[in-house]
Amino acid sequence: MPRSDSHGFLARQPGAVDSAFTVLEAVDRIGPGVTARQLVEALPMSQASVYRIIKHLVANEYLVRTPDLRGFVIGERVRVLGTSRPRPGQASGVNLPAEA
Repeated sequence: MPRSDSHGFLARQPGAVDSAFTVLEAVDRIGPGVTARQLVEALPMSQASVYRIIKHLVANEYLVRTPDLRGFVIGERVRVLGTSRPRPGQASGVNLPAEA
């Protein structure tokens, strides 16, 4: 069983995050209306993995279905991430801890 760190983040989850970003990047690259089949053909993942990731991204509104329900487009939640600005009092950069 995968071990979790002090935040409850499972060891296998970073790979799942990478896979989700790979799907989002492919949707952006291929363009609006991309089908699940096109994503399966374009990505180095199994069909089951691509479909599972698409289902999760749609459920969380990172991807949305086209009006004809045939394809997908980038969702509003991704657009918001791309346009967000630091809030007052929020650091604009990320300070990483020094390596041990």
